[in-house]
Amino acid sequence: MSELVTCKDLTKRFGNHTALDHLNLSLDSGKIIGLLGPNGSGKTTLLNIIGGLDQYTSGDLVIG
Repeated sequence: MSELVTCKDLTKRFGNHTALDHLNLSLDSGKIIGLLGPNGSGKTTLLNIIGGLDQYTSGDLVIG
Protein backbone atom coordinates (compact mmCIF):
# COMPACT_ATOMS: atom_id res chain seq x y z
CA MET A 1 0.00 0.00 0.00
CA SER A 2 1.12 3.55 -0.64
CA GLU A 3 1.39 6.14 2.10
CA LEU A 4 -1.44 8.65 2.03
CA VAL A 5 -0.27 10.92 4.88
CA THR A 6 3.17 11.15 6.45
CA CYS A 7 4.01 13.38 9.41
CA LYS A 8 7.61 13.75 10.51
CA ASP A 9 8.38 15.66 13.72
CA LEU A 10 5.15 17.64 13.28
CA THR A 11 4.72 20.31 15.95
CA LYS A 12 1.92 22.82 16.52
CA ARG A 13 2.07 25.51 19.19
CA PHE A 14 -0.59 28.00 20.25
CA GLY A 15 1.44 30.58 22.17
CA ASN A 16 2.89 28.73 25.17
CA HIS A 17 0.62 25.69 24.67
CA THR A 18 1.93 22.79 22.54
CA ALA A 19 -0.90 20.84 20.88
CA LEU A 20 1.32 18.48 18.84
CA ASP A 21 4.89 17.74 19.91
CA HIS A 22 7.17 16.08 17.31
CA LEU A 23 4.46 13.74 15.98
CA ASN A 24 5.67 10.96 13.67
CA LEU A 25 2.84 9.22 11.84
CA SER A 26 2.35 7.31 8.59
CA LEU A 27 -1.10 6.43 7.25
CA ASP A 28 -1.53 3.99 4.36
CA SER A 29 -4.25 4.35 1.77
CA GLY A 30 -7.13 1.89 1.91
CA LYS A 31 -7.10 1.64 5.72
CA ILE A 32 -9.59 2.80 8.31
CA ILE A 33 -8.03 4.38 11.38
CA GLY A 34 -9.27 5.99 14.58
CA LEU A 35 -7.74 8.78 16.62
CA LEU A 36 -8.16 8.18 20.33
CA GLY A 37 -7.04 10.32 23.21
CA PRO A 38 -8.22 12.56 26.02
CA ASN A 39 -9.56 16.07 25.55
CA GLY A 40 -6.82 18.48 24.53
CA SER A 41 -4.47 15.81 23.15
CA GLY A 42 -4.35 17.28 19.61
CA LYS A 43 -6.75 15.07 17.64
CA THR A 44 -8.74 17.91 16.09
CA THR A 45 -5.60 19.97 15.58
CA LEU A 46 -4.04 17.14 13.58
CA LEU A 47 -7.14 16.78 11.40
CA ASN A 48 -7.28 20.54 10.83
CA ILE A 49 -3.63 20.55 9.72
CA ILE A 50 -4.12 17.58 7.38
CA GLY A 51 -7.26 19.22 5.96
CA GLY A 52 -5.43 22.48 5.33
CA LEU A 53 -7.46 24.50 7.83
CA ASP A 54 -4.48 25.23 10.08
CA GLN A 55 -0.70 25.60 9.71
CA TYR A 56 1.84 23.62 11.70
CA THR A 57 4.69 25.30 13.55
CA SER A 58 7.51 22.95 12.51
CA GLY A 59 8.18 19.55 10.98
CA ASP A 60 7.14 18.02 7.67
CA LEU A 61 3.76 16.93 6.33
CA VAL A 62 3.38 15.03 3.07
CA ILE A 63 -0.09 14.29 1.71
CA GLY A 64 -0.41 11.89 -1.20
